[in-house]
Amino acid sequence: MGVIRTWVCCACGREFDSWESYPICPVCECVRVNWKPGGGHIAGVSRTGDAEFKALADAFKLDDLHSAKRGEAAKVINNPQPAYANGVFGTPHDFGGFVANIDPTKGAQCVPVTNKINFKAKVEVGRSLGAGQLGVPSVQSHTTIDSSHRPKP
Repeated sequence: MGVIRTWVCCACGREFDSWESYPICPVCECVRVNWKPGGGHIAGVSRTGDAEFKALADAFKLDDLHSAKRGEAAKVINNPQPAYANGVFGTPHDFGGFVANIDPTKGAQCVPVTNKINFKAKVEVGRSLGAGQLGVPSVQSHTTIDSSHRPKP
């Protein structure tokens, strides 16, 4: 469903209503038309909308909602620390620079890190990044090779 709008023809000056965007004038068939704003007649609607908002907030016991006023938030947001940051899921473990609260008895877990990670590095042309530049040890420092297989050509 579209919106019906009032248009004014630039050639003959007649006003007409149409559902189309930039329609052709029905009188002179000119394609140059301008939209004539009809105004926003919502004074009565906004009062009933506010009353409905308050009734719904009371019905669902939402006492922390506010009506939209200039300079006021629509809802007061309480942003507590998540449970994983407080160590509820386990104890902090260091994974080579990444610290996460995990429970080692539960197996694989997906929790965010608890420490701040900052990977700012000074990069130069022709120089490789070392382990100390990123703030974490290199991959090779914790890697062991148990065996290798090199097929003969």
